[in-house]
Amino acid sequence: MVPSPTEFSVAVVSGVLRQTDPEPTGDSSGGDIVSDVGNEIRVTLDRWTAGQLGIADLVAASIVMAVGFVLAWLIKRLIRRAADNLTGTALASVGAMAQLAGGSIVLFAGAFALEILGFSLGPVLILILIAVVALLLLRPMITNLSSGLLLQVRGALEIGDFVSTGEFVGVVAEITTRTVTLDTSDGRRVHVPNSDVLNNAIVNYTVRGRRRSSFDVMLRWDTDLDLAMSTMRHALSQVGEIESDPQPEVQVAGAIGGLVVIRSLVWHGPEPRAERAALDAGLRAVIAGLDAAGLALDGPTPLELLSAVGHDVTGSD
Repeated sequence: MVPSPTEFSVAVVSGVLRQTDPEPTGDSSGGDIVSDVGNEIRVTLDRWTAGQLGIADLVAASIVMAVGFVLAWLIKRLIRRAADNLTGTALASVGAMAQLAGGSIVLFAGAFALEILGFSLGPVLILILIAVVALLLLRPMITNLSSGLLLQVRGALEIGDFVSTGEFVGVVAEITTRTVTLDTSDGRRVHVPNSDVLNNAIVNYTVRGRRRSSFDVMLRWDTDLDLAMSTMRHALSQVGEIESDPQPEVQVAGAIGGLVVIRSLVWHGPEPRAERAALDAGLRAVIAGLDAAGLALDGPTPLELLSAVGHDVTGSD
């Protein structure tokens, strides 16, 4: 039987469509992972459009994710509570373990929720694994980059500021995306990771334009303290390296044996050089002033030093 022209045309078109739009094969080993995930998303959307997925599937997936988040929160809380007595590196390690456990639970819950929605877990899990590995490898860089941006936004320190953070003290020479570079007073250059700077207290000595230092002198208990203290105030007020506003303070700080400790509090520039210059010039002026007034400095004898060990009542740190 000879086909009609219409039937022949339909057959030809169907054959062309079969050649240009072949059926997808199940072998995706050589395909792109991202493309496979995209295909899974498209198939799931097609199932949703066709009515094969409904509100019940979406609700079930949402419940699974909610349970996963709750379990992750509980696990992290239990691990951290068990580590209450730990400190230092041990506490940080337990904190990282808690984060890893919580993240793993959320990832498993997400995979199960995707399975409910009809995704093939192979490409999805591979993509998640790649993302997790990349995050773990890049986490220090990301942390330091975000910490550097926060430091810039907060304005806690700027280039040229004299600061201390953690165990390091120095002048800020450079702020990069990874580190804060400090030049210390003894000639070292220290590169402190931005995350360490952000996690520790930052003391900025420059921002207020001045800071205060102190030094002590000792006089015998029978010294005229009013005369001695007024002499010291006058001597300090004549020193150019010491700020006149606020004025220098002189006060009785304590007693050791038969000696009275007199403490001088002086203001100076924020730089370490300004501190050294102010203390040097101030102490020289105090010694000269007391000597001119006939008031000699004194110090403890070896016996008094021995008896004062562990019994310092000066109130100093």
